[in-house]
Order: sequence, then structure tokens, then C-alpha cells
Amino acid sequence: MRDVIRRGARLGALIGAWPAGIAGTLCLVTAIVFLVGDMRGTFWAILGIGVGTALACMTVGVVLGAATGLVLAVAPRRLLTHPLPRGLLAALTMGLPLATLSLVFLRGDGYSLADYPPSTHLLFWSLPLAAALVTAARSGEITGHGTDR
Repeated sequence: MRDVIRRGARLGALIGAWPAGIAGTLCLVTAIVFLVGDMRGTFWAILGIGVGTALACMTVGVVLGAATGLVLAVAPRRLLTHPLPRGLLAALTMGLPLATLSLVFLRGDGYSLADYPPSTHLLFWSLPLAAALVTAARSGEITGHGTDR
């Protein structure tokens, strides 16, 4: 059981590393632009936001990966031997909390979902979908049943 949770957390760290790297890089480039413009206060503020965002992405990835590993560890064995139900269970465990977080972020400041342009929706909904699909594809490795080919 401990190995399954550990493998899930490792996959979650890999999934969380992508948005952490992208957000961290964008904030670092933006902070350097403000540093070159001699705005040191803004530089430190944006650098702090970038570090916080990267740490948050990694934390969410590891926690959801460990939760996925835990769900797969306590699931019935007959469910885990078939790739389709195992992948669906893993995708739901990883994707639904991320989709809920996306809704919370989009609805946060009193805005409705219609207030945002389609590009924002594309960005916010592609992350939960991609994470769910990757987790479903790697669910066999998390449970120790090998790859799903």
C-alpha cells in the first residue's frame, strides 16, 4: 500500500512540475523585466508570486498524486486488473479536484464564467483534463501492474 501511494505521489510531482515550471519561468522573466526597469519592489513582489505559485503547483500535484495512489491502493483488486476501470478511477481522483480548483479560481472575485474570454477557459480546463488523462494512462504503473499497452 505504501509503495502505491509513493508511486502516485511521484507521478503527481511530475504532473505538478509542468505548470510549476511554466508559471515560475513566466514570473521570473517578468521579474527580470522589472529589475532592468529599476523597479526593485515590483521585482521582489513578482519573484515571490512566482515562487509561491511554483510551490503551490508542486504541492497540489503531490497531494493529488498521493490521494490517487491511496484510492488505487484501497480499491478492490478485481477492479485494478482491468485497465479501463482502473484508469477511470485514477482520472476521476486526479481530475475532479483540479476541475473544482479551476472553478474556484474562475469564480473567485465575484465574476461569472461568462465574464472570461474563451482563451481563459481553454487554459483553465486543459490542465485538469491533461492531468486526468496522464494519470489514467499511468494508472497501471501506480498500482504495479505495468504499463497499459
